[in-house]
Amino acid sequence: MNTRINLILFLVLTFFLSGCVTKLVRDGAYQKAQWETQAVVKDLKHDKTQSLNIDIYAIKNERARLEISALLGYQVASLVMSPSEISYSIYPQKTFFYGRNSERAFSRMIDLPLHPMNLVNIAFDEPVRGPGWKCGLDATGFISQCENINRAIRVTWNTRIEGKKKVVITAPQFEMQWQFNAPQTEVQFKSELFTLKQPAGFKAIQIN
Repeated sequence: MNTRINLILFLVLTFFLSGCVTKLVRDGAYQKAQWETQAVVKDLKHDKTQSLNIDIYAIKNERARLEISALLGYQVASLVMSPSEISYSIYPQKTFFYGRNSERAFSRMIDLPLHPMNLVNIAFDEPVRGPGWKCGLDATGFISQCENINRAIRVTWNTRIEGKKKVVITAPQFEMQWQFNAPQTEVQFKSELFTLKQPAGFKAIQIN
């Protein structure tokens, strides 16, 4: 009898703890985090594929920094942004862009009409925001897909295992397979992390 009671108590406790953990992750309890990610980006228009490492440092809905490098460590770009402002350096081109953050802000770097802050929303498992976007949840309450039918853009969260996840972004001339490692959520960011200055010798171009 005691063995049976102990088994029941164990099952109840396990269920309760599992429910707590699931709820914590699904609710996105953390407001800031750091991710190490790997991406395979396909430029379908020019038939080019590039593999990248993308490190993300972000405060939800406020600020973010992305450091982008090739797999061998070659620095490709640095980017900082808020919902209203953005600046980024493209190192191979020696260009520095700055100005208003919008769906057109990335046009010099990738052919994807998506507000850059939505990349941070994707990392935080938040819906893609903007006119024409519709999102859905899976059976466990996680965001699973966002789609803009008019622009033929889709974001799909394919797998989640212990904080890791794979996200696929598709558009008419663009495809990105994006693999996230589990986030680091116990982080303290210095304010200067979210400031990007024009590197010496780089051409500055204002984004309107």
